[in-house]
Amino acid sequence: MIASLIRICLAMIFGFIPAVGQNHPELDWKVFETKHFRIFYHQGLENAAQRAGKIAEEAYGPVTALYDYEPNEKVRIVLKDYDDYANGAAFFYHDTIEIWTTSLDHEYELRGTTDWLRNVITHEFTHIVSLGVARSISPRIPGIYFQYFGYQAEKNRADILTGYPNIIASYPMMNVVVPMWLAEGAAQYMAAGAHHDRWDAHRDMILRKQVLSDSQLPFDEMGVFGKCGFGNEYVYDHGYSFVLYIAETYGVDHLRKLFRAAARWHVLDVDGVFSRVLGKPVKEVYEDWVLELRRGYEKQIEELGELREGDLVADTGFSNMRPHVSADGRQLAYLSTQKKQYGPHSLVVRNLENDDEEVIASGVSASSVSFSPSGRELLFTRIDRADRYGSRQSDIYSYDFGITDRHWLNRSLRLIPEFFAGLVGFTSDPYKEDQLSRGLRAFYPDLSSDGKWIVFVHNSGTNNNIGLMRRDGSELRHLTQFTDGTQLYSPRFSPDGKKVAFSIAQGGQRDLAILRVSDDGVGGDDTIDPVVATGGTDRDPAWSSDGESLYFSSDISGIFNIYQINLNDRDIGQITNVVGGAFNPTVGDSGRVYFSSYDVNGFQIRVIQAAPNSIKLNRGADPATVIAEETLGGTDSLNAVTYRSDFLRTSIMPRISIDEGRFKPGFYLNSNDVLYKQGVFAGGTVAPTNGDRDLFAMYEYHGLRPTLFLEAFHQRRSSSRGDSTDARNGVIDRVRFNLNQLSLGARKKIGRVGELTISLTYDRYDASVDWRTFVERRDGQLGFRLEKQKPFGYTYLKGIGLGATYRVNAFARRKDRDISPIGTQLYVRYDRMFNRFLETFNEDASFIKEEYLKLDYNQFTVDWNQYFALPWNARFGVRLFSGWIDNEAVDEDDLVNDFFDYHLGGLSYMKGYTFYSIEGRKAAMATAVLRFPVVSHWGARWQQFYLDKIFAAVYADVGKAWDGAWDEADVFYGRKGPLRDFGSQIRVDFNSHYSLPTRVQFDCAYGIDEVATRSPWKYYLTILFGYI
Repeated sequence: MIASLIRICLAMIFGFIPAVGQNHPELDWKVFETKHFRIFYHQGLENAAQRAGKIAEEAYGPVTALYDYEPNEKVRIVLKDYDDYANGAAFFYHDTIEIWTTSLDHEYELRGTTDWLRNVITHEFTHIVSLGVARSISPRIPGIYFQYFGYQAEKNRADILTGYPNIIASYPMMNVVVPMWLAEGAAQYMAAGAHHDRWDAHRDMILRKQVLSDSQLPFDEMGVFGKCGFGNEYVYDHGYSFVLYIAETYGVDHLRKLFRAAARWHVLDVDGVFSRVLGKPVKEVYEDWVLELRRGYEKQIEELGELREGDLVADTGFSNMRPHVSADGRQLAYLSTQKKQYGPHSLVVRNLENDDEEVIASGVSASSVSFSPSGRELLFTRIDRADRYGSRQSDIYSYDFGITDRHWLNRSLRLIPEFFAGLVGFTSDPYKEDQLSRGLRAFYPDLSSDGKWIVFVHNSGTNNNIGLMRRDGSELRHLTQFTDGTQLYSPRFSPDGKKVAFSIAQGGQRDLAILRVSDDGVGGDDTIDPVVATGGTDRDPAWSSDGESLYFSSDISGIFNIYQINLNDRDIGQITNVVGGAFNPTVGDSGRVYFSSYDVNGFQIRVIQAAPNSIKLNRGADPATVIAEETLGGTDSLNAVTYRSDFLRTSIMPRISIDEGRFKPGFYLNSNDVLYKQGVFAGGTVAPTNGDRDLFAMYEYHGLRPTLFLEAFHQRRSSSRGDSTDARNGVIDRVRFNLNQLSLGARKKIGRVGELTISLTYDRYDASVDWRTFVERRDGQLGFRLEKQKPFGYTYLKGIGLGATYRVNAFARRKDRDISPIGTQLYVRYDRMFNRFLETFNEDASFIKEEYLKLDYNQFTVDWNQYFALPWNARFGVRLFSGWIDNEAVDEDDLVNDFFDYHLGGLSYMKGYTFYSIEGRKAAMATAVLRFPVVSHWGARWQQFYLDKIFAAVYADVGKAWDGAWDEADVFYGRKGPLRDFGSQIRVDFNSHYSLPTRVQFDCAYGIDEVATRSPWKYYLTILFGYI
C-alpha cells in the first residue's frame, strides 16, 4: 500500500506513470569522435554519421563564437533511422542531441526545403550553446522543487496513522528561463558562417497571412508552445522573424547579451532582460517589428496586380491538401485533418457531380494519393502498425470502392476497438483496404495509366530514391541510386506511362525533373531530364491529360503559385496569383486545376480554370548535375568503435517540502545512458525532527524488446504514543513503522496505445517500539520509576505478489487533451498474493517469535474511463471501477481487518468521503462527469505564469466496498447501502517558465451518505504537471 502510494504520488507530480517506448535491441550501435563531438549511429547510417561529424565541426566555431560559450564536454549526437519520422532534440542539460534522419518536409508543408542534416544539426547545436549561456546554475541542477502534502483526517479510525493526501502541490523553479520564440528563433537564425536554415516562402506565407489579417500571435503567446498553429509552427515562424529583426536592427551581438542576461538567478521572465539589453521594453520592440512586417507585406500585395485565387471547394479543418482527380473527372480525393486539431490526416473522396463527401480512411500520411485508371482503387500511404521491434514505417495501401459493405454485425464489431480509442467518426473500412507493402518506407505512390505499376519514393536514412513495383508488390526495383543525401518528392507517371515527373532536392535547392522509364520498368540516373530549376523552390508536378505539359508549384515570385510548362518549347505560364500560397495541382476535365491553397485559417482545396499568363523564368542549373557539397572519404575513415554504456551527467533536483506539517528536505536524482538503454531515477525526503522518510529508486533496462525494471521503495513513519503496555508494566513512547517494497518485472508496449506489465513484488513491513518499564526505585524511596528499555522490533507483514497489468491510454490528440480528454483509459490488473500477516507472538520460545496468519488470495481490478465529445466543446465521461479479493480469510476473526481491502474514498475515487472510510474485499463504483469550458483560451501572462484555459466539471458517484453480503453494514460506520456523492471541479491550464505545464485542480465534493459525526464536505487541491 505505501509503495503504491509513493508511486501514485510520483505519477501525479511528474504527470505520468512510467511509460514504455519501443526498444530496439536489433540495432548495432557504433560511435566515433571528432574534436568537439561524439557521433552515435546504427547500421545503415555510416554515410550520414560521417556527414554529421563534418557538419557539426563546421558549425562549432561560428555558433560558439557568437555566444562566447563552449560546452564543458564533447557534445553527443545520436542519429536514428528506425522510424519514418523527422525531428531533432537538444538535451542542453546533458550536451546531447538526437536526430531522426528522415527529411522533415516529406510530411510537412509549412517549411521550405533545406539540406536536412546540415540544418537540423546546426539548429540543435545552437540550442545547446544558447541555452547553455542562459543557465543560471550548474547543468547538474535543472531545477528546485517546492512541494506541499496535506492529508485527510480519519477521525473514526484510531488504526490509521496517516490519511490519504487531499493536497498535493509540486512546483519547480527552473535553471533556464527562455521563451519559446527566442529559443527557436535563435536556433533557426544559427550564426554567421553557419546559416543553414533560411527565411523561406513557406514561413513568409504563414506570417504574411497572419499579419495582414491582424491575427499574428500576441507577444505573450509567442512564448509558449501548443496554443496556435499546426505543430507549433506559428511560434517557430514568429520567433525566427522576430530574431531576424532584432539581429538586423540592434546587432547580432545582442542575441548573446539577451541569453546571458536571462541567466541571472532572479529572472522569472525576459521582459526586464529586454529593457536592460535593448534599452526598450520588449512589447514596444514587438510592436515595431509587426509594424515593419505589415508595411512590407502591404507593399508586396499592392504589386501583385489582379488576384486569381479560384473557387473554394473544401476548407474543413486546418489542413486540406494533396488533391487528385480521377481519370473520368468525376471524383476528387484529398487529405484533410477535418475537425481534428492535429494530425494525422483522413482520406476524403468528393463526388464532383453532387459535392457529396465521404471519409474513407483515417490515419493517412500527408503524402500523395492516386486513383487507378478505372477510378475503382485509390492509393495512399500510412504509417501504421509497428513491426516486431516497434518501428513504424510508411507503407502503400489501396482502397477498393468495388468491395461491397460487409454485414452490419461485422461492421459493428470493427467499431469496438475504434470506439475505445475515441476514433469513431474518423475511421476507415479495413475490408476495403489492402496493404500493398510491408516495411517498404514508401511515400508518394502513383499508379501507371495501365494500372500495372506503382512508382513511389523510397526513404532510407538521409537518402531517397525512386522505386517501382508491380501493383501486387512484386518486381520491386530502384530507378535511382542516390547516396549523397538527395531528397525526392511526388513522382507522377505520364499518361503514356513512359515518364515519371518528380521533384528533386540537393543542397537545399528543389527543382523538377523527368525520369524516363522503359517498357520493362528499367530506368537510371543517366535518364534524368531536368525540367524546371528557377532558383526558387519548384515542386508538386502534375501532368496534363495529353502529356504535353506539366503543372507545378513554385515560389520564384516570393509567393507559391501554380504554373504550367510546355514540355516542347519550355514556355511557362502562371495559373494562379494568390496572397497566401498555392500547392499540389491536379488537372481535371476541361482544364480545371484543383490545388491546395493556404489562407489564414490553414490549407483549403480550391479550383481554377487553367488560363496561364505567359511569363519568362530562368530555367537555372540542371538538377541532375548538382553534386552534394562535401566529398566523403568512405566509412572506413570513421574509426568507429562498438558502443558501450555511456551515462550522461547525473541530474540532481533538490526538494524543499512540507509533509504532514513537517519540513522534509530531499532530492530527485536521474541518470541514463546516451541511448537510453539503461536509466536510473531515485529520490527521497527526510524529516529532521522525527526521522520520517520517503525513499525510492527505479532502474530500467531497455536493451531487450520488453523493458526490464527493478524498483525499491522505503517509507518510515513514527507514532508518538505515551500509552501503557497491554500488561500495564510500562509505557510505549513511540512506534516506528518501516515499510519496504522491492519489485522487478517487465513492461512492453502493445500496439499504439496499450502496455502490458508483468511484475514480482516482495513486501516487508517492520515495526520498532521504544518503551520504558516500571522498576522499583533504589534510592530508598517507595514507588517505581520508568527505565528505558532496548527497542523491541518485529515484522508484521511479509508478502510476495505476482501481478499482470494491462493499460490503455487512447485519448485523441487535441489542444485540450490534458484538461478535457476524449477517448478511453483502461486499467486491468490481476494479482496472486502470498501474504504472511502477524497474528500473535509466541512467548514460550527462548525469544519472542512472530506467528503469522497465512493469507493467499487472488485479486482482480478493472478501472475504465470513457469520455465523449458534446457540442460546445463539452465532454461527458463515464467511469466504472470494480475489484474483488477472492479469499474471505482476509477478514478472519478481525485479525487483519481492512489491511488488504480496497478503499474507495478520497482524491482518486469518491471524493465525498475519506479514503479509508469506504473499504472491503469487494468494490464497485460508477461515476458520471460533465466537463465544459469556462475560458477556452485566455492567453494572459503574469511573471512566469501563462494562463491558457479554464474548464469546470460537475460529477456524481455511487459506489460501495464490502466483505460479505451486499446489504451488510460496514464495521466502522454502520452504512449499508451504496454510498452517493456529488461535486464540482475547476481545472486551470498554466505554463510556467514558458515551457513547463502547470495544472491546477480544485474539487469540492459532498458525501450524501456521510455519517453525522463527520462533515459531508470535502476539499481537494493539486498543483502538478498533469491532472488526476
